[in-house]
Amino acid sequence: MAHGMSYQKHRGSLGWSHRLCLLCLLCLLAGLTGCVHQRDPRDAAPDPTSTEPASEAPPAAAEVPTSGNVPQRPPRIPWSNGLETLGGFLGNFSTGSGGGKLMSGTDTAPDGALHVTVYYATDRKYQPGSNSYGWQPNRAAPYLSYGSVKVSIPAKRAPGELPLPPWYDVISSQNAQKYVLIKGVARLSRMDFLAAIKTKIQTEPNRRAAFIYIHGYSNSFDDAARRTAQMAVDLDIGAIPVFYSWPSKGTFAGYEFDQNSAEWTQAHLQAFLADFADHSSATDIYIIAHSMGNRPMTVALANLLEKRPQLRPLFKQVVLAAPDINADVFRDQIAPRFFSLNLPTTLYASANDKAIRASYTFSEWDRIGDMRSPVIGIPGMELVDASSVIMNFMGHDYFASNRALLTDIATLIKTGQRAKNRGGLKGIPSSQAPQYWAFP
Repeated sequence: MAHGMSYQKHRGSLGWSHRLCLLCLLCLLAGLTGCVHQRDPRDAAPDPTSTEPASEAPPAAAEVPTSGNVPQRPPRIPWSNGLETLGGFLGNFSTGSGGGKLMSGTDTAPDGALHVTVYYATDRKYQPGSNSYGWQPNRAAPYLSYGSVKVSIPAKRAPGELPLPPWYDVISSQNAQKYVLIKGVARLSRMDFLAAIKTKIQTEPNRRAAFIYIHGYSNSFDDAARRTAQMAVDLDIGAIPVFYSWPSKGTFAGYEFDQNSAEWTQAHLQAFLADFADHSSATDIYIIAHSMGNRPMTVALANLLEKRPQLRPLFKQVVLAAPDINADVFRDQIAPRFFSLNLPTTLYASANDKAIRASYTFSEWDRIGDMRSPVIGIPGMELVDASSVIMNFMGHDYFASNRALLTDIATLIKTGQRAKNRGGLKGIPSSQAPQYWAFP
């Protein structure tokens, strides 16, 4: 939540019977959504088109377990959606998070589609048998693996849309003009990864920029790749797209696991951010974190910059989208650290985010991404109320699925303008120094 005093005391403790009812309701929603939702993490197998090898790992960073390409995975049984249909519960709601793989091995995008290469670092465990990075953590030091993902995106698509093939669309599920598809995954050593990033950045005519996306709860590796590619196209900020994928279980029922995983990944994310800042040659780094991904990111970034303040000028903007963080922990322990570091930070919250409300229900503690009265500003951060923008049913991925939010984030990154100078936002209260900002 974004308000001040916790209103937990205004409600009775939630009985287990109520939790069971909530779970049953969400399970029913999952079954109904399976008819229209487009999610299935296993449908998005990487295509064995890449020839880039995996090699040595970095100091305190990453090791790729095997060499070679990510091969084809077996077909998915179409009627086995179950709860996995709801896997984007706190992750990707507008379109689901499943999707297909592009069967063609060519690097040339077909008519009506474009190819986007996004780069990744992950501490998920690579699974040769399932041909992907799974939900299990890679507990073998140095933990991190690197590479790139080629994503095919329809050319005719409204900003914010992330169309994915539903399980029942057997005939056109590989239609690159209709759906976002994973074309292939290349696994790289740390040195090759950083060299590829450096080469791309140095060939950019305008600036040496990269944005790093950290996904939220119930996201698969493929979910994060597709979302990063979609944002790269829709934001159009001239920055190299990179995502950090921590081992989310990718299911609605995996919330407790994901909470522990988000805590476990924090040290690895901190090492990655330091390595990227040191060796990528990027002079402008932008961080976009969503939902539970804000937990490890905020701590990792604060730890890094307090330890190495000379890196602070590289991090130009930090976006906290629908953060699933304990509100009191955020205000008392995280926000003051960002304030002392003078990090330009924008927090987007909403009163209509059902996923964040569900997080509150399970934890019985307010979340900073929940915009409810009384709203109190956060010193050193710009708080933006997104409650009025058009959202999907769950209202959780508005940061990447709504045109107004995409425009605001793009303007923020391109120009560095603060909220008072960006069109489309109004200060509240308007008669004095605003405590926060809102879309009209």
